Amino acid sequence: MLTLYSINMDPTEKIIVRLEPDTMAILQALVDRGEYDSLSEGVSDAIDKLIASKFTPKEIAKILNEQTRAKPIKMESLLTDDDPESMDEAVRKAVREYVRSRMDSEE
Repeated sequence: MLTLYSINMDPTEKIIVRLEPDTMAILQALVDRGEYDSLSEGVSDAIDKLIASKFTPKEIAKILNEQTRAKPIKMESLLTDDDPESMDEAVRKAVREYVRSRMDSEE
């Protein structure tokens, strides 16, 4: 029996943020004077502060608990009796679709 879990080896996610040139200059100045080690660290700190200003710690814990409660999916449940695909082919197809979606989201 094959069970799929969403596993992310890297504990962080990557996003693209567009900033005005003036904002970038100010953020770079914070990095240059040693307040942050990188632009990413500065942006991450700003987002952490935004989240803390919008949610209580209890609300954050509830959101994170709901996110981690996702149940594993049994591959067999995705195949129907009249489905001509084998389990191996279904896995290959799922991996192809996942890779395609990740590549499309980065463009």
